[in-house]
Amino acid sequence: MPHYYPIFMDVEAQPVLVVGGGNIALRKVQTLMEHGAIVHIVSPQLVPELKELINDTNCLWSEKEYSTEDIQEAILVFSCTEKEEVNARVSRDAKAYHRPANVVDDPEKCSFIVPSIMEQGDLKIAVSTGGSSPVVARQVRAELQSYYGREMAEYLTLLKTWRSIVKLRLPPDKRSVFWNRVTDGKVRKLIKAQQLTEAEGVVETCFRSLLD
Repeated sequence: MPHYYPIFMDVEAQPVLVVGGGNIALRKVQTLMEHGAIVHIVSPQLVPELKELINDTNCLWSEKEYSTEDIQEAILVFSCTEKEEVNARVSRDAKAYHRPANVVDDPEKCSFIVPSIMEQGDLKIAVSTGGSSPVVARQVRAELQSYYGREMAEYLTLLKTWRSIVKLRLPPDKRSVFWNRVTDGKVRKLIKAQQLTEAEGVVETCFRSLLD
């Protein structure tokens, strides 16, 4: 089993190849489009929901069987077919052209795997079992979701609004004091209790107390 290196990748406006036109391909395409990728689907047929996404701008469809030239422009490759010979060929071609490839449900043919993702606003936690058990990865993700609730989105948004202010107005030693104080749990608890104004006040008070 490969020893995968964890990484988050920016696919905004980048070409990504998806081989296959079924429900698994649909889910991959939806997620890729949500992250701004330009998706090229290669498949003789598409499920109706996937066909509805085709727009000839950031979701393109080649109505044919996969061939080697399809891979050459892609920065990432997903093979989502039920045909072993097609998946194997995509995997071989990806390796030959040095393209990261994911073959669904076949870790041995993958050069990267897609983790189970927990998202709350800017918070993203990727959970992987290295291909050993996707079910366990989903269970861990569910446990994380129960701990890091919806308040995390507003919490991180609030902290983000202060980053440039703190960097501009406070020296490095005081910046550390500021961030340690506003992330000690109190602000998050206030937001979780839907007391956003009070949370904002705590942050501002902390900031003003550190001004020279």
